Amino acid sequence: MKYLLDTNIISEFVSKKPNQKVLDYVNSLDENDVYLSVITIGEIRFGIEKLDEEQQFKKIKILSDWLDNDLMQRFEGRIVDIDKQTMLQWGEINGQLQKIGRPMPIMDSLIASTCVANGFVLITRNTKDFYSFEMEMINPF
Repeated sequence: MKYLLDTNIISEFVSKKPNQKVLDYVNSLDENDVYLSVITIGEIRFGIEKLDEEQQFKKIKILSDWLDNDLMQRFEGRIVDIDKQTMLQWGEINGQLQKIGRPMPIMDSLIASTCVANGFVLITRNTKDFYSFEMEMINPF
């Protein structure tokens, strides 16, 4: 089985008060079966860039090092790009959701489409955010 970690899961690893249950669950998985989306990489970078440089310089440095060195190396070869199949899946599902008045935020729908197109199980805290997609999810919280 292949797993895609949502941003809220991988962020636990640098949280001030990480949820030990989540850390233990992720660490129990075969690392070769665990993937990140390029969307998550972008969301993490966006979060870092939003921080106030003057007041949070140390935090910015720590998080930037974590992203650029730890995550990029740890997940090398397991960071999933948005490809044609994912975008076709995204267009189909979002078109259907739009018709019935249940649109999803773009980033969430791209992560969900990545899971559906690639057969990933999504590991997320926010299972309710992905209810519109028929896919397997695990909430380790």
